[in-house]
Amino acid sequence: MSKKVIIAANNMIFTSKIMTCLDNWEAEGIKAIRSDEIFSKAHELRPDLIIIDLNLNGIEAPSLINKLRSYGATKEIPIVCYSPKVLKDQMKAARTAGATEVLANTKMSSRMNQILAKYVEN
Repeated sequence: MSKKVIIAANNMIFTSKIMTCLDNWEAEGIKAIRSDEIFSKAHELRPDLIIIDLNLNGIEAPSLINKLRSYGATKEIPIVCYSPKVLKDQMKAARTAGATEVLANTKMSSRMNQILAKYVEN
């Protein structure tokens, strides 16, 4: 059974990098960009990881993370968020809501293989 990762990102460069990394582990990347879509896919698919761009338009990441953490089916799914380093309050809010990891864009980009490997490598 292949691993599944929900990718909530609008940036095509990041999405492409994530998808390329996932190919290395024969993991499936599933795109979702609205809160309701992310939540419903998380319930349906029970992915091994959810990746959220904290700057994704139309989502309130801390509320979504709180919601995911409040349901038994999605409570334990690792959630990795990333954001520009200058948005410290946004990053802190995601951590407080229960994100597994919150990284600056630069760190996510430069260490993507290692970060994803923690969650999807067999």
